[in-house]
Amino acid sequence: MDKVNMAKNKNRRVFFRIYDEVNLFYKKIDEKSATELLNSRSLNNGIQPEGAALPLFKPDNNLPDAIMSGVQFNKSETCNINLSAGGLAFNCKDAFNEGDCLVIKILLASSMTVIEAPCEVVYCRSSLANDSDCPYFVGVHFIGMKGEDRALLDEYVDKKRLRRRWVNVAILIAVATVITLPDVVFGLLSEMLHFLFEMLLEFSHLAFEFIESNLDHLVEHLFETDVHQTQIIVFYIIVPFVFYGFYQLWCVVPPFCRRCKQQQIAYWSRKKANLLFYWREQSSLEKLKLIVISVAVIACYIFFGM
Repeated sequence: MDKVNMAKNKNRRVFFRIYDEVNLFYKKIDEKSATELLNSRSLNNGIQPEGAALPLFKPDNNLPDAIMSGVQFNKSETCNINLSAGGLAFNCKDAFNEGDCLVIKILLASSMTVIEAPCEVVYCRSSLANDSDCPYFVGVHFIGMKGEDRALLDEYVDKKRLRRRWVNVAILIAVATVITLPDVVFGLLSEMLHFLFEMLLEFSHLAFEFIESNLDHLVEHLFETDVHQTQIIVFYIIVPFVFYGFYQLWCVVPPFCRRCKQQQIAYWSRKKANLLFYWREQSSLEKLKLIVISVAVIACYIFFGM
């Protein structure tokens, strides 16, 4: 049993995986449609993954029009998925059995690219993110795909892979800099924030003085008032605009903060679920290695870096 599980994990790790936000549409194919799908394609002469219930097919064969015309997809909201050239994993509200055949349509939100392919369910587990709307975490692999869809998916994954590589390099450099030079980094950060705050105050003051000066000249020219009357009129002109500006801030800032909070909660929940899923897939030896390396790094930093 352990050998089979190790083989399955190895097969799922063959392709580089990315996390992305997409619109996902899926539909389970019944036995009749699955039979038509099987009969409509030629078997691939390559190696079939261990544990696969359905054989692989040539990627340049299309789904039969008769099957696709009768498919009514279950639409989900924009969600985060684990995507690779070999398959994907996503949270959903429907439970599936291993070996079930699905037809999946993916709208990649960042590039507005639509990819469509039949898939086979590899596993269906309880979601680690504790999402009541989507309680199941489903992993599938593609059993056939159009040639153009395969090319689009490969190109998309390669772009994401390159972008992630540069982001990881930047994060690594930033973390290393903070760890090695914490005083310098936080000192520069505080000075930069102080400088930006002073610049904001200075710009606001100059903008207010410019508006007030022009209003003074305008009121004096139109009504021929003295200095005191001009100041009173300009004051009552500016006050409504100030209250209107605070009202607009009140309408914009709290919803913006709530959206940021919700996005952060969703982001950390997704990261937590991904880490738990990765941890659960590791063997006892790999878990022990990760713990020992983490403890060693922290101890070295405490004794030698601080």
